[in-house]
Amino acid sequence: MSSPYPRDDFDAVTPPRDGRRGAHRAAPRRSGGALAPVVIVLVVAAALGAGWMAWTTTSNPASAGPKVEASAAPAAGADQPADDASAPSTASSPSDPSAPSDAATPDRSTPVVVLNGTGTQGLAAKRAEALKADGWTVASTGNATAAQRSAHQGITVLHPTEELQGAAEALAAEIGGTAVLDPKAEARSLTVVLR
Repeated sequence: MSSPYPRDDFDAVTPPRDGRRGAHRAAPRRSGGALAPVVIVLVVAAALGAGWMAWTTTSNPASAGPKVEASAAPAAGADQPADDASAPSTASSPSDPSAPSDAATPDRSTPVVVLNGTGTQGLAAKRAEALKADGWTVASTGNATAAQRSAHQGITVLHPTEELQGAAEALAAEIGGTAVLDPKAEARSLTVVLR
């Protein structure tokens, strides 16, 4: 090809592989453009999962979670017997003069709320049936909140006032758990958190 201009050093430059020439050529495409939709889908799925967990844990009318001063739950879990000498216990000994007088005959008519804090489906209903068979008055069952699950290890019987302490300790002794005073627990009832 003949040109009206004389040849110079710029004529010897080989053209780029993509065929683009000149000062106004488009910027090269970045790789990874297909990664953005995947990241968006993962973020949306995580947000939906977190929302679903928050909705299912707050749909229970039980308390938003107790603040426990001292947790004395058994380390081995729910299968550990309550009378094990190595496990700490909040129950008063019979010779203790500060023990409540109604500890010997607990008021089984006190409403009991049974909450499942495990991944086992139907555990609260199963335990509620066993408590009914033992003479306890079961008011309701449900799932424990996230705060209740994280605050307690093992089986815990929450009671909102000192006057229910005797019944809470008797129930805890029967089911192999510990009784914990929690002013935020459901009023005038015992709350069993299964862990």
